[in-house]
Amino acid sequence: MHVTFGLFLDARQGPSPTNFFNTPVVGRLGFLSLLETYLGLSAPEVSTAKRVAVYSGLLRDNDNSSRFYSESLKADSIGTAARLLTWRDEWRLGGWDGSALETHPVRLQELAAIEVEAIKTLPLGEAERLHLVVQAIRASGPGPIKSVRLVDPPEDFPLLWRQVLDHLPAVEVRLPEPQGAGQLREVQEQALVLLAREATASSVGPTDGSVMLVRALATTTAEHWLSAQHAHEPGDRLVLAEDAGDSLDASLRATGGVNCGFERPSQLRPALQALPLALEMCWSPLDINRLLDFLTHPLGPFSRRARSSLARAVAKQPGIGGEAWVAAKAKLAEEDDAQQVTDEIAFWLESERWSRNNGVPIEALIARVERLREAMRRRLVAEFGDVPSFSAAYRQCAAVHDALTELARQGLVTALPRQIEQLVAHATPTGVINPDSVSNVGCMRSASTPGACIDAADEVVWWMPSTPSLPSPLPWSPSEVDALDQLGVQLRDPASELVSLAYQWLRPLLAARKRFVLVCPPPGVEVHPIRQLLKQLLPAIEATAFDLDAAIGSSLIGITSEALAPKLLPIPPRYIQLPHPLQIGDSAQSFTTLNELFNDPALFVLKRVADLTPGSDLAVEEDNRLLGVLAHRVVEKLFARAGALAWSNSDALAWFHTEADALLQTEGAVLLMQGAGVSQQHFRKVCEGAIFSLLGHLRSAGATQVQTEVGFSGALGAIPVVGKIDLLVTLGDKRTVALDMKWRGDNYYAGLLSSGEHLQLALYSNLVEQMNGAAPAALGYFILESGALYTTAPGIFPKSQVRRPPEGVTVCSLLARACATWNWRKQQLDAGVIEIVPECPEGDFQGPDGTLLVKGPNGRFDREHLVLLGGWE
Repeated sequence: MHVTFGLFLDARQGPSPTNFFNTPVVGRLGFLSLLETYLGLSAPEVSTAKRVAVYSGLLRDNDNSSRFYSESLKADSIGTAARLLTWRDEWRLGGWDGSALETHPVRLQELAAIEVEAIKTLPLGEAERLHLVVQAIRASGPGPIKSVRLVDPPEDFPLLWRQVLDHLPAVEVRLPEPQGAGQLREVQEQALVLLAREATASSVGPTDGSVMLVRALATTTAEHWLSAQHAHEPGDRLVLAEDAGDSLDASLRATGGVNCGFERPSQLRPALQALPLALEMCWSPLDINRLLDFLTHPLGPFSRRARSSLARAVAKQPGIGGEAWVAAKAKLAEEDDAQQVTDEIAFWLESERWSRNNGVPIEALIARVERLREAMRRRLVAEFGDVPSFSAAYRQCAAVHDALTELARQGLVTALPRQIEQLVAHATPTGVINPDSVSNVGCMRSASTPGACIDAADEVVWWMPSTPSLPSPLPWSPSEVDALDQLGVQLRDPASELVSLAYQWLRPLLAARKRFVLVCPPPGVEVHPIRQLLKQLLPAIEATAFDLDAAIGSSLIGITSEALAPKLLPIPPRYIQLPHPLQIGDSAQSFTTLNELFNDPALFVLKRVADLTPGSDLAVEEDNRLLGVLAHRVVEKLFARAGALAWSNSDALAWFHTEADALLQTEGAVLLMQGAGVSQQHFRKVCEGAIFSLLGHLRSAGATQVQTEVGFSGALGAIPVVGKIDLLVTLGDKRTVALDMKWRGDNYYAGLLSSGEHLQLALYSNLVEQMNGAAPAALGYFILESGALYTTAPGIFPKSQVRRPPEGVTVCSLLARACATWNWRKQQLDAGVIEIVPECPEGDFQGPDGTLLVKGPNGRFDREHLVLLGGWE
């Protein structure tokens, strides 16, 4: 076996022309795993989370409240343990044996005291594994390894790795060398001279195109250019993309190319979101947005069908235990797996929750993680097509479970939110890749780090390099570094690392045989050192850079793409003419449907005839609509109580304080979330004032009964009509009053009465008259936020504000105009004509005499439908 070994080759990706059997190309972790396999040292992987948990216990065991880490450990136990474990592992790789002298700095002595136990109990890290490898090689030889080719200088490796290499046969250092010809070769050689500072590098002269810069104002423009370029001139092309490789792959697919297979690990992949979302269900107050995320996420602890059903209930009534929630559970109880789903809902969503300030019991966390891990295991076995997602989720759960079990063994009783977040982060330190990011047949060769560009290619494209990641300084004081040096520990040298990093930046340039292309990022980002180096060697390269935006339409661009002439968006017509009459059926109409038909027939047809529904975006917003719905529910519950009309204000207030808590938990939990305190207090204050004001109005009018959400049905001429009245008040003389409740909008709704445009109330009056034999004595709007009551007739509510409609405007006249408007719109639809009315229509959109004013659609509520009708803006 002939091994190619480099510091950054674990990040190498294919395809590669040098891939042959028994010649692995590996980095540190890959080579360590390979050595352990052939030396019989393989063992189950130990997660970083487990090691951090063990080390945090060792820190606590050795803490006497005066250690250098004592205060940090109290404030952030997991973060402190992770940082100090990183120090310890780095020292171990440098040759530290765990000792310290009494003359050494305090921090070194205290970590050495911990190391006495750590060497016995801490799961093996890279350093301990390398010690075992060295011992095994000494005892049994290097196994099948015949030679090792190093692509990085030996001094760049930690001490323990150099010790391993000393025991392997035929270790040869073969650093990348210039591969180009002509001017490209000269640039490569001068770059090495400049970096080595052995002599003064000279500029090469005017570029012949073998080294070029490509610029574009937008990343998408460059992505489309590269796709077209490769399609037009296929060849041996290597693309190096450090940060935006996944975006490049997406554009390649969209333009007819194929994936390079850029793997961009992320902790935000769906596979790694299931566990954090599940653990969010532990906290009180419950975050409703996280609850919706938990219920709608593709991965979860129970069936997606059940979670989707509950998500719709939460979006309708944001809380757990409300009418929508109970109805959803009842429907799920009819399914075959009803008992299992019921148990899962009770465990995850209806069980005890804990304060974020006090923390959640470790045992409760372990139970949840174990349950989710088992769910992922079942899905992993059952769904072969999605193994990458479920395996990543399973490994994450297993790592967090091991860490929590270790903390429980140490006697830790509770865990705070920050500790849980850190354990989850350490369970997947590099995230997980997109399962779809695989290289396809015919793709360009690719790399995600300059250090992995060890194979020559005819053309190398370095994709948008910008701010580089530089070596971090040593976090220890000079005295601590000197003490470690006395102990024989060889620490990394940031200055040497920076020089090595500069040589790695040269590798893509050195690998090019015929052409090197640097695709610059959009303007405004930091200039990468490789671009500065090229400018020094080729002073004219910036002036001769290929500007993709300026070259659009040129002959060069024309051979790879076709320029499309811009087209204006079509102007929507006023009428849509159908070849046949449009039947709207004989179903009952409500005020909402009649309002849509009267003001924009096209909107009515899309929603009520074509039955087109916008895509559902399950979300809970802390807005006026939610506040209004909750306030309606408060009033509904108030008058469902016997004798509520006779209550004093103090009685009503006591009832509300008790009822509000339960209502918010089940239907308005968004107001209980962290950060919503001001909105919650505003809601409570408004409701208290509204209850006092409404009861005062009712008492002064001598009301004997109040019915809420009263449903009526009847007819408007020949039109079947239904409606639901917010408040139907019965007075002492048996007369009635129909009231509609609104959250806010005093001026608007008072204006509707004053201008005689209160069609909704007129319809309610007509329905009440048809059902009860007598029309209401008055109509009105009750505004919850202000507590104001606006009515159409005086003398009923002494404290109400009377807004008389104009002379001649009555319920009968309003209904007559509504019938005329219906007939006008019906005639249009019978003729197959659908009128598209814009917002704020001009006078020519108005109907014949005797019809209602046409106001046009309300774009705020029906934007999705209006876009279909040509509302591009």
